[in-house]
Amino acid sequence: MGKIEYLLCATYHDPEFRLKDLIESALPKIKELFVKGIICLTPYTPNEVLTFLRNKGFIVIVEPSERNIDTYRTALRTTLDNIDSISQRIFHIDFDRLVHWINTYPEELTNILQNNINVEYLHIGRTKRAFNTHPPTQRRTERIVNEFGSKILGFEDTKDLISVCYIFSKDLGEKILKINNFTTTGFYGSWPIYFWNFANSKSYIEVEGHEWETPDRFKIEIDEIGFEKWKTQFQSAEEWHKRVNVVHDCFLEMSNCARFEFKE
Repeated sequence: MGKIEYLLCATYHDPEFRLKDLIESALPKIKELFVKGIICLTPYTPNEVLTFLRNKGFIVIVEPSERNIDTYRTALRTTLDNIDSISQRIFHIDFDRLVHWINTYPEELTNILQNNINVEYLHIGRTKRAFNTHPPTQRRTERIVNEFGSKILGFEDTKDLISVCYIFSKDLGEKILKINNFTTTGFYGSWPIYFWNFANSKSYIEVEGHEWETPDRFKIEIDEIGFEKWKTQFQSAEEWHKRVNVVHDCFLEMSNCARFEFKE
């Protein structure tokens, strides 16, 4: 097999376009690593972002639906439409997380992609350190999904399944789009399970670059009141409600793709 080419498949939500400078600094590495970049914007992300990214050479679409699953499916469908060869691979990630990864651990990402991934599905999780940079609103809820999903897949230890970052083949992408996702956010937990089962060859790695990226968008607030106070305020009742809903959605969809039986 020759050098594998990667298409970036990303989703992006940035209502105030706060990541512009960080995107600028990450652009050279993005251009180096990906033959094409497909980004699906949420309806709350302004036209300024659309114009900026298109001028930088990205294929950009806007998903009018507010449902997370619709944004991710549109991103994947558009990426599949732009694949030129079955040997190409899809690199799926949230755009703000990619930008953070490149600006903090660029060599880590480069090494992964340049070492020619020889599996149909590569799941990219977070190291223990990277996972622990996230606030309790995410750590405590996402750990439940990771533990439940890891048991479904028969892993001896818990894997970071809800990292929402994977590299996969065109065939796997087409299969995942045939899945009926009946919740807004349950795919965060169920897609990795389907991918892992569908793939003929698969592997799992953990990276430092998947540390918590959200503070990148709140530099103004953090500079004003300090990181710890901002982090405490970020973990609002609304944020807890949102995260618990994600866990519920994940349980519904993960339960739908597994069979439960009493032990003898």
